[in-house]
Amino acid sequence: MLENFKSVIRLLRFRSWVGWLAIFGVGSFIFGLPNISNVLIVAFAFSCITAAVFVENQYFDKETDQKNPKKSMLPLASNKVSSKTSLVVMLTLIGLGFTVLAVFNFYLIPIFLAYFTLCSAYSTPIIHLKGKPVLDIIVAGIGSGVFPFLIGLSAANQLSMDIHLPWVARSYQDAFLCIIPLFLFQVASQIFQEIRDFQADKEDKIETFVVRYGLKQSTRVAIITVFSAIVLPILFGFLNLSYTSEFVYYYMIVLITMIPILGIFVSLNNNPTKVETLYKFSMRYTPVILIMIFTYILILRVHLV
Repeated sequence: MLENFKSVIRLLRFRSWVGWLAIFGVGSFIFGLPNISNVLIVAFAFSCITAAVFVENQYFDKETDQKNPKKSMLPLASNKVSSKTSLVVMLTLIGLGFTVLAVFNFYLIPIFLAYFTLCSAYSTPIIHLKGKPVLDIIVAGIGSGVFPFLIGLSAANQLSMDIHLPWVARSYQDAFLCIIPLFLFQVASQIFQEIRDFQADKEDKIETFVVRYGLKQSTRVAIITVFSAIVLPILFGFLNLSYTSEFVYYYMIVLITMIPILGIFVSLNNNPTKVETLYKFSMRYTPVILIMIFTYILILRVHLV
């Protein structure tokens, strides 16, 4: 019984989307201190819907995951959890997430529906954006970078539809400038994930971005995209384009501590297979790093109020 419970928990793949939750947190706090209880409620709904997306992905990709050495040990692919159970878990999570929204934050349902629909289109057989090069990485960037940030902003009531008000127009501008690097970073993350799955996707004739353009070219694009995502906030800050320019010097302090990790990205240009090392590092240390960064942002937010 305990083993079955552990398998269901593993089915949710929390470590794979903890970064999405962190982006939600950044969106909630970056422009001001929100109502904490409201943010926590929306964070719970966001976690339910996001976990459902990952269960759905495994449900539709079960056969291909079984052929993939790196994914064959997933609970559904290894038959530790049945397809029926995974479907029940997915529907329960969706129902729970939207019920919470309906009771506490009804106005957020449209953006959550758009988020879930886009993420579902990535793996749903009829649409299957995963097998459409370029679209696959764009959808991944929007689904894992743009939507979590916007949902975070919405949870903190930082966006308004009355765009005629000057502060509202500025809020949308600031949100857009924050979204660009987040989108680029998540695009790069998707490319690195596809590099890991390159051989399996190629054998299954799934034409991802990496399968179409090859390992070397794709790795080069990912590295350029990562460094663009890193440099843009500094550029925006020095040009005083965004309200978040107040963070730029603190951002550079964090960036300096990350230089060894950035060196790994550079080394991938000569040896794309090192992406496995990066992946293992990410799975082991990302939750800790994200908690530290989020705590850092929270402290700065309180300090700069």
